[in-house]
Amino acid sequence: MVAVVDPLVVAREYVHHGYMADLVHNIDLSNVPHRPGQSPDLEAKRVRAWERLSDEEKAWVLEAWELTAMIPTAPAFREIRSAGDRVLYVLVGTEESLTPNEVCYLMIARWFRNVDPATARAKMAQLVSQGLARYTGVGRTIATEPGLERLEKMAQQGQRRGVSDEGRRSDHRTSTSMTRAVDRGESSKSRFGDRSAPQGRFRKEILDDERPQRRP
Repeated sequence: MVAVVDPLVVAREYVHHGYMADLVHNIDLSNVPHRPGQSPDLEAKRVRAWERLSDEEKAWVLEAWELTAMIPTAPAFREIRSAGDRVLYVLVGTEESLTPNEVCYLMIARWFRNVDPATARAKMAQLVSQGLARYTGVGRTIATEPGLERLEKMAQQGQRRGVSDEGRRSDHRTSTSMTRAVDRGESSKSRFGDRSAPQGRFRKEILDDERPQRRP
């Protein structure tokens, strides 16, 4: 079966019921105008990155998709020159534990920049060794609070060099479905930097576990 429907519905059904489906992410980057710092042939690269994902990774990406966004307190993604810092940006901007393949897909699909899985894996390991990220399970990595602080320091340095706040904030992305609204750790429900989450689950699932259960 081919699921070209609400990606969140598809992902939940897969995660909770474990059925096999040909998961399809219903976006198209063919008409995205090229800008400096972006990779060419976005749609072809997105499709290849999607095909590298396992069914579990596809379901995870679809579930995490609406969580990803620009980070208001960090530099615009297009201004980041280091491959390691770009991987860190994806981890911080998603706020979920990711595999190298998921990082590759989200980077090209959301931030229009290509990275190969081997590079992503190496940079994620480097971020962990630097304390900017941590492992949450086999093959999964999440950003830490020092990771966010590193990006914020980069933004402060950019401001001292004369990069305007308005210029950094103009890095919004418009998909086929909506324009991103951003909230990076400012919400009272944010679990960013919390070492108790996620452990192979989404933050909202952990939040559900913490809510008082109704008595029968």
